[in-house]
Amino acid sequence: MVRRPRSTEVVGSAAAALVLLSTCSTNRGAPATAEADAGMPVVVPAGTPSVDGGADASQASSAPPPSVDAGSAKSCSGGHGADLHCGGKSGDETAPGTDDCCASLAVPGGSFLQFDDPTYPTTVSAFRLDAFEVTAGRFRAWVEATDGNLRASAPAIGAGAHPKIAGSGWRAEWSSVLPSSRAEVDAMLGPEQCQVGANLDDFGALTWWTPALQAKLAASSADRPDILAASTREALDEKPLVCVPWQVLYAFCVWDGGRLPTNAEWGFAAAGGAEQRDFPWGNLPDAQVARIGERENLSVVPLVAPGAPLVVASLWDPASGPNVFPEGYAFTWGGRHASPHDNALHIAPVGRRIAGRGKWGHSDLAGNVYEWMLDEGPITPGACVDCANVSWPTLSERDPSIPMPFPLPDFEGRWFVGGARAIRGGAWDNALGLANRQTKDEIATYTSYPILRTYRSLGGRCARDVK
Repeated sequence: MVRRPRSTEVVGSAAAALVLLSTCSTNRGAPATAEADAGMPVVVPAGTPSVDGGADASQASSAPPPSVDAGSAKSCSGGHGADLHCGGKSGDETAPGTDDCCASLAVPGGSFLQFDDPTYPTTVSAFRLDAFEVTAGRFRAWVEATDGNLRASAPAIGAGAHPKIAGSGWRAEWSSVLPSSRAEVDAMLGPEQCQVGANLDDFGALTWWTPALQAKLAASSADRPDILAASTREALDEKPLVCVPWQVLYAFCVWDGGRLPTNAEWGFAAAGGAEQRDFPWGNLPDAQVARIGERENLSVVPLVAPGAPLVVASLWDPASGPNVFPEGYAFTWGGRHASPHDNALHIAPVGRRIAGRGKWGHSDLAGNVYEWMLDEGPITPGACVDCANVSWPTLSERDPSIPMPFPLPDFEGRWFVGGARAIRGGAWDNALGLANRQTKDEIATYTSYPILRTYRSLGGRCARDVK
């Protein structure tokens, strides 16, 4: 496989990447009606027959997940997304899988280069990382267990700490962010409080089911059975939870017997450790990748092409025209184009795509939703051994590490109060962040994401200590 040279040239600014991030909600072309999608090329996962009869499984890691241990998790209560039917069956991504939704897979630890950059030599100790992103169904188990009063089950001070990183545990002031009733949970994860991408009349996408969401979609999408089928409570519970604040996900992981992964840990799993994979599932030849929008300050992504391994994302389709983001990009799940009322149609149930799966069996390390990390940037050059920046400002000040200013009207000051954290992995509505090798602009941007800027494409997964 062809390895592209590491790029150290930075063109543009970190804000430019966020401009691209925020423009992903524009209409890509024809509305996603059944008629509009008729005759469109079928998007297939790696390892399944393509539209021309070929297949490409050479880059996919399809071995059975090793060292599965769900014993420390209590969120798998048996409901949808919280049972033994996560993942996907090779050759039939529409069928439920047979994997434990709470499976936690061993990562051996070792040394690698963060972001495949020689200025960031890193060593991480062995740990466990959940096989799947936290589903709405698993989160629902916590809500049911507490009757929505998540604040009453807030972690103890210091809980959820990385065992080798001082000061990485729960802080008392974070408990105020946790909802104290079912109504507050619904508001937090719904259009009332999700900061970006919650407007269901304008490309909003929510995976937390409520009666109000069901009623809204029933009215706006009565003629779209595909949207309605993808937005039932059962279907949404199998998809990753989105719009979740960083502190709330942190508290869930502690309740579930785990913690959040560090940027270094997550990056090690995604890169396959010292293999330094371009993408979690492996490397791709130059003919199957392109720079996002031909911008040198952005990383590469796979192309939409017959037989190519595809993640749940928005990728350039050369058949649609020039490499212009987002106009020339197509969704790879739930129809190629977007209409304003699609809701979660383009978000996949966790683990359905073989592409995106890492060396040790972790699914969706690329695509589906971005994932919150324990720590924030900027990533400091030099040796890192179980390192993480877990500093925290007071709630009355802005975090100076967040790139400013943002040339967008929806970036309001309240999002910068209370800190920032890294997000990794790319998402269903985007091409950014899919590759393990990121540019300097992308590293600066996505390791300093405002924690109060909850997003329709942002969730996460839990890590667990080796015992």
